[in-house]
Amino acid sequence: MKNEIISNSQAASVSNALEGAVAGLQVVSSSGQPGQDADIVLRGIGSISASNNALIVVDGVPFNGKLSDINPTDIASVNVSKDAVSNSLYGSRAAGGVVMITTKTGRKDKVSINFDGSWGVAQRAYKDYDMATDPGEFYRLTWYGIRNTYWAAGNSIEDSNLAASQDLLGELGNYNAYIIPQGEYLVTPDGKLNPNARLRYDDTFADALFDNAFRQEYNVSASGGNDRTDFYVSMGYLDNDSYVLGSSYERFTARANVNSQLKSWLKVGTNVGYSKATQNGVQENAGTASNPFAVARSWAPIFPVHAYDAEGNMKYYEDGRPMYDAGNGETDGTSKRPTATNQNVIANMREDIRESVYNNLTSRSYIEISFLKNFKFTANYSYDFTNDSETLYYTPTIGDGQSFGGRGTQASINTTTTNFNQILAYSNVFGDYHHLSAKVGHEYYKYEYDYFDGQKTNFFNPSNPELNNGGQMQYINSYKVNHNIEGYFGMADYDYNNKYYISAAFRRDGTSRFLDRWGNFWSVGAAWRISNEAFMDGTDAWLNDLKIRASYGTQGNENILSDEGYAYVYTPYQDQYTVTWNGAELGYSPEFYGNPDLTWEKQKTFDVGVDFRLFDRVYGSFEYFYRRTDDMLFKRPVAFSTAGRPYNWENLGAMKNTGIEFDVNVDIFNQPDLKWTVSLVGSHYKNRILTLPEENRKDGITSGPFNLREGKSRFEYYTYMYAGMDEKGNAMWYMDETNDKGEVIGRTTTTTYAEATRYFIGKSALPDFNGGFSTTFSYKGIDLSIATAFQIGGYAYDYSYLDGMSSSFYVGHNKDMWKTFNPETGTGSLPIWNADNASNSFTQQSDLNLIKASYFSIRNITLGYTLPKNLMQKFGIEKLRIYATADNLALWSKRQGFDPRVAMAGADDEYGGYSPMRVISGGINLTF
Repeated sequence: MKNEIISNSQAASVSNALEGAVAGLQVVSSSGQPGQDADIVLRGIGSISASNNALIVVDGVPFNGKLSDINPTDIASVNVSKDAVSNSLYGSRAAGGVVMITTKTGRKDKVSINFDGSWGVAQRAYKDYDMATDPGEFYRLTWYGIRNTYWAAGNSIEDSNLAASQDLLGELGNYNAYIIPQGEYLVTPDGKLNPNARLRYDDTFADALFDNAFRQEYNVSASGGNDRTDFYVSMGYLDNDSYVLGSSYERFTARANVNSQLKSWLKVGTNVGYSKATQNGVQENAGTASNPFAVARSWAPIFPVHAYDAEGNMKYYEDGRPMYDAGNGETDGTSKRPTATNQNVIANMREDIRESVYNNLTSRSYIEISFLKNFKFTANYSYDFTNDSETLYYTPTIGDGQSFGGRGTQASINTTTTNFNQILAYSNVFGDYHHLSAKVGHEYYKYEYDYFDGQKTNFFNPSNPELNNGGQMQYINSYKVNHNIEGYFGMADYDYNNKYYISAAFRRDGTSRFLDRWGNFWSVGAAWRISNEAFMDGTDAWLNDLKIRASYGTQGNENILSDEGYAYVYTPYQDQYTVTWNGAELGYSPEFYGNPDLTWEKQKTFDVGVDFRLFDRVYGSFEYFYRRTDDMLFKRPVAFSTAGRPYNWENLGAMKNTGIEFDVNVDIFNQPDLKWTVSLVGSHYKNRILTLPEENRKDGITSGPFNLREGKSRFEYYTYMYAGMDEKGNAMWYMDETNDKGEVIGRTTTTTYAEATRYFIGKSALPDFNGGFSTTFSYKGIDLSIATAFQIGGYAYDYSYLDGMSSSFYVGHNKDMWKTFNPETGTGSLPIWNADNASNSFTQQSDLNLIKASYFSIRNITLGYTLPKNLMQKFGIEKLRIYATADNLALWSKRQGFDPRVAMAGADDEYGGYSPMRVISGGINLTF
């Protein structure tokens, strides 16, 4: 991966900089919260119920912490490994591929000091959905929905028009953002806003929640060394406020990396990093009353932040503070807000506390002993410790905590990871052409997770979240989990004259997750550098390098996922229970149903590729891969009446992914003062379920809008098919017609959604193609880089959009509601808006609501200028560069507000709405 992609990005986590940078790599970012890591997935979905995420390796050792704890300026390189031979060293943990991060070390020839400072603005990157944010349009659109609902009930269009005008404000809790003459309608029976209406207030939550914020970052480092010792030390500070009220991220980092050749036969080194990050977040997955993004979109723009009198003057508390409208009649003339009474997200976000403080310590140490000329013994030890202290406090003055007199939760989460490996390596050259290297090793990995939290209510001081300030204990919890992996491995590589290459590896891993603990995994690989053959001698003028390579290997996956709770997946071989107390006696209830026969998920991977360089300008690679997963870890639903449990965790079935990837780079200019390179990466893959248990082969296993079926993709939609509208604008769906024997003889339509039939519709959530385009240009002291990412094809359910298409009158309305069936004209591209028939609404799950998931994004543009070196040296400065950079500049997708990148499974139902952050900064880089 190109280093400038990391150095130019202003993302707090390097994971967010990888989008579009590596062929076959997908970045799934479900939150724009600064400091939030993204999921990294390589070569698609390889498992159904186990982790598909890539293994993160930092300085040669697996890393369990947050990538945002690593300062990107401390990173020297990021390499992505996808084939079996390359990943064999990391054993079963590398089933999803490996992202290898190497931090910076010192140079032995000189000492240098570097400073980088940047200052900028953070703002919401992309527009929200096209909602009716103007109060006048909202009232008219709501009138339209009420009118159509009355008409659908059998009333005449004239009576429906009048009734909608009469009932409009009553349906909205009598919230009137306008002042109108006594006895007149706000929206007249012809559907128009009263021309005599004058604005009473314009105080929307959407306007109050979002604003531009300040971002600043400073990094200083020193590096150097001599012929025996090198060092690198650094410190960094990031202050990144977000564009949404109450959200921020602050991080301090420090790192020291020292390597020393103590003797000709003895080398030692240590790399220690520390970070402290404070993250103030917002509720992203909660109900609409406390999620600021849901409030901004789905609350009607007529509901004000503050309370107003009849003349539109803001009301105040006795202490002079502006009064909040909590939906309880604070605004004159209103009754109760039709949704979320006693709530005001602005008040909550100013007074509630949602803070996480992360302290992270990482260390990597090694000792390397060379002996007998060709042998080397290395012992590597790593220790990572993270403490996460969380405070969640709901104020007693308003909102979720008021009825409890305040509610506070304190949590402390400690994670400890140790990894110790010992490697004996051999390397030798026989004659002039034979090179052999081999290694054997042992590794022990231990992970410990220690959780403690407690909650109290009835707080004495409304601004103090500490539990000692609370009166009534609600609960106190603690638990610990452990996870161990032990592995033995061997590897060998041989090449002849830098033309023929052979590799082989074997690893035996044992895990504490299963009773059947041990698994054997192996790989082989070969390569042929054709360009070094004698018969290619005449191609030197245009062919610089040509190599074909292939590998095949097996790996395991034991990283089971579960929604029952974090702790349960570490001993899934046994039933697990929760202890209960009814006030008089102890009891227990089942919490997780285990399976003692559960074992490794097994993967077989085949790769074949071509690496090339032409005319000393065009270079890259093309690859084909085949990955098959057997004995998939899966949570299969079963009948409680017969099995005594609602599900079984099992190893079942097989699935495959096949695909192609490419990486092409062109040096258009490559002169000392003029360089211009363009790069394109891309990938395409297909997914198929190969086998399922006998009892599931006919009907498959339904999971949301999908059905696991042999011969079908894991993410091929199995849903209802929209059949248009009837003459009254009612939505219709297809359903099977059957004869007396229950045999399907055809299809018909129905206006009752519950009668509709599910079908495979030939559309998939998986994209047809994804990739990225980037370019770097430099002329004398000027440098410019552009990085983009794109996706072509695939379909998604845009649930966030559908929330704005609700038939409820009092919620925020997407402007597309104007496209619903108009009984007055008999036209409309969408079915009728009928609030009395929501169960048969067109927003129900069907192919009507699938949307193309293609997109194109400009991820980063950076422009810099390096002042002439001879000028700077007069001031004792080796290098001075000034620059401007911008992240998340633009996103084009099928619909305004829709971001296809938030989920792999084609649905944003778990997306809280936190849009990515655009950061535009200017900075200075100094080297002494």
